[in-house]
Amino acid sequence: MENLGERIRDERRNRKLTLEELSQKTGLSKSFLSQVERGLAQASVSSLNKIAQQFGISVVNLFTNEAVTSPTLKSLPSLEGGKISQPSYVEEVKVVRRVRRKTLSLPGSKVSYDLITPDLNRHIEILFLRLSPGESSGNERIIDPPGEKCCLILKGTLEYRVGEEAYELKEGDSIYHPAHFPHGWLGIGSEPIEVIVVLSPPSF
Repeated sequence: MENLGERIRDERRNRKLTLEELSQKTGLSKSFLSQVERGLAQASVSSLNKIAQQFGISVVNLFTNEAVTSPTLKSLPSLEGGKISQPSYVEEVKVVRRVRRKTLSLPGSKVSYDLITPDLNRHIEILFLRLSPGESSGNERIIDPPGEKCCLILKGTLEYRVGEEAYELKEGDSIYHPAHFPHGWLGIGSEPIEVIVVLSPPSF
């Protein structure tokens, strides 16, 4: 948690933001942010998402020093002058070996993400989420930038909430929704849970 807190503090200072300003932008309390930066409090998935969005980076970037420029919806096809502009796609083949995946483990919890795509410089982001029953995305809902999100349950049972609706998803079930709709998840049952998460554009 200390290393993550230091990274958040460095990113905040690089942007010349005070704790008060970051608090106002994220809706997270100043005292909570201070504790996170000092490694005294654990930030949930939703809290990290809010912080990363204000920094203009992904959550993955908070755990790595790699420079990443993620595509946004602005890079998708659009109508200009009566013609459809074509987005630029990658023109290379990349293999990501299991032992070489970028892994993000949330401090103080049994929640981890593996980045399945080579990096975030793509039009989609694929993550392998693992968690234990009782683990959740946090008390606050996740609100990603406008786009699309899909989750496929590989193992276990996940309660997935979008807006006011809750869905119990079991092995083989999937859910697809606009990424900017407030959403969150909770691991239920007795088995470890494994989920494939797909986002377009990359935002986590």
